[in-house]
Amino acid sequence: MTDQTPDDDAADQSARGCSVVSLQLPLTVRDVGPEDLVDLEWSGGPSHLTALAETVQRGYAEETALIMISAPNQVSIAVGGVDFTRRPGSGELWMLSVRGGWQSLGIGSILIAALEERIRGRGLLRATLSVEHDNPRAEALYRRLGYLRTGTELDGWPIGPGRSYATVCFTMAKTL
Repeated sequence: MTDQTPDDDAADQSARGCSVVSLQLPLTVRDVGPEDLVDLEWSGGPSHLTALAETVQRGYAEETALIMISAPNQVSIAVGGVDFTRRPGSGELWMLSVRGGWQSLGIGSILIAALEERIRGRGLLRATLSVEHDNPRAEALYRRLGYLRTGTELDGWPIGPGRSYATVCFTMAKTL
């Protein structure tokens, strides 16, 4: 087995009659407002949208920040929040989601960097997050971005009337 470079991949595709095209897109990173919630239905079910709406409301009291990334056509492609009250001295990243076709393109890294900037803007120097134990792709992203495991915790959230989801999460932290 040999290591291939991106140039080798391009040569292979060219040999098969494929064209390799590079495209740069301007993305917009901004706060989520109540009017944006309908465009975020892709990120979760009704209980998730309720949690997003509550996060927007808590943002008015400066307890949280909720941001989204939009493509040039203004369609939302990522959303995530930071809670400034959950862990003293830290900003807790949560509800991180990148729309299906936009995953593994660096959008999650852009989202996390923007949230970390919000944490720094509050004068805090530590970011924390939790990742479900069975989500190795997300954990690998967080590790690449400098997050280290700090422990485990039980977590959960409502998923419908009278129903909740429970899971084991790894806690992770990063000094900013």
